Amino acid sequence: MSVDPTIFREYDIRGVAWENLDPQVCTVLGAAYGSMIQDQGGRRIVVGRDGRVSSPDFSRALIAGLLGTGCEVIDIGVVTTPMVYFAVKHLEAAGGVVITASHNPAQYNGLKLRKGALPFSGEDIQALRRLAESGPFREGGGHLMRDSGILQEYLSAVQERVKVERSFRIVIDAGNGTTGLVAPELFRQLGCDVKELYCDVDGSFPYHLPDPSDEENVGDLVAAVQEYDADVGIAYDGDGDRLGLVSDGGEILSGDLIVALIVGEMLKREPGTVVFDLLSSRALIDVIERGGGVARMAPTGYTRVMDEVRRSKALIGGEASGHIFFQDELFDFDDGIFASAKFLEALSSSGRTLSSMVAEIPPYCSAPEIKVPCADEHKFAVMDRIRECLGQRFEFVDLDGLRLEFEDGWASVRASHTSPNIALVFEARSRERLDQIRDLMMRELAECCAEEISSGVLKFEISP
Repeated sequence: MSVDPTIFREYDIRGVAWENLDPQVCTVLGAAYGSMIQDQGGRRIVVGRDGRVSSPDFSRALIAGLLGTGCEVIDIGVVTTPMVYFAVKHLEAAGGVVITASHNPAQYNGLKLRKGALPFSGEDIQALRRLAESGPFREGGGHLMRDSGILQEYLSAVQERVKVERSFRIVIDAGNGTTGLVAPELFRQLGCDVKELYCDVDGSFPYHLPDPSDEENVGDLVAAVQEYDADVGIAYDGDGDRLGLVSDGGEILSGDLIVALIVGEMLKREPGTVVFDLLSSRALIDVIERGGGVARMAPTGYTRVMDEVRRSKALIGGEASGHIFFQDELFDFDDGIFASAKFLEALSSSGRTLSSMVAEIPPYCSAPEIKVPCADEHKFAVMDRIRECLGQRFEFVDLDGLRLEFEDGWASVRASHTSPNIALVFEARSRERLDQIRDLMMRELAECCAEEISSGVLKFEISP
């Protein structure tokens, strides 16, 4: 079958529903994935889905493909992505699939997959593409079961691992994603006073996209925190593997600063390593070193951070985008709800307000990420050119992207794995220095890539 190759991304499969991703494609992908899992000696597969309009049809089609290969399928219904990861471990399954497009607009959908307890990404996804295109698939009589009890098992497992000794007033913005089915109940069971904001599941996302990394999507939460005099506001992405926070003072906190807040308390109890990605603030490094921890940088990409947390046996790891990992035998995957519960544990043990904790984090200035359009087929070659050119004048960390460190700031240049662009990020101690670093790097890139700009391969403007 002909399958659009552009839907196969680095970390998942994602396309436009009813255009390049439809039930027929999902059935073929189910057959290919079921065949691969059985070739590796497994048979039991957990399937869940988000609340998008297309997800029920896509889930049924996927399950049909899995059953046709002889798999034993456990359908756990509408859940968060981390709940599928939890169920794979809890039910001792060989794999898991979530029908979701995470934070993307309503017209998108996709699949996130696991092989056992590990992410299914990179070459695994490309191998799946090749098998889906050409076959052959296994054939057999599968078996379908439905498990409606996984929510309570999940809630119990989280509570066993979290100790919140103070009662907090919190606002939860689920962005009409699937965390609305889980997070309010969990935090009420933990003794919190919970105000719900957009916690009903609605795949059309009528109020804002479920993406807390974009400040435009967190404005209502900021207002609600102030209106209800809340201790903290918690925002999740559409499928629940990322989070953002709003302090009692109305400040929006990204994933790397959330890690810094948790780490500040963790390192008081035990020393250890903390993993962060290429795009994380230097403020996090300052907090780690101030607490006596070991700072370890990893490439951007949640599977890369997760791998480094495991390799280094780190206490915690996280990305600026809000994926956070803990050294936990069961919850070692990126789970925004579990991470937010661990954050409340840290806030509880600190005995302070969130705004007072934030005030102790060293201040840095940053600007929104600059995305320079560059087609997928050219962007990595362009990065090779940038790497060669900048290497003649600067020292940098090269982790699937470049990070140039200055005395009072840094700059990052990398090819996005999820969209057709070269992404630029800058941070500095002051707004003036931030502008200087940005202008310097824009001039350098304009000089490095003059040929690519003139040919239209890189759509670049020097002006900010």
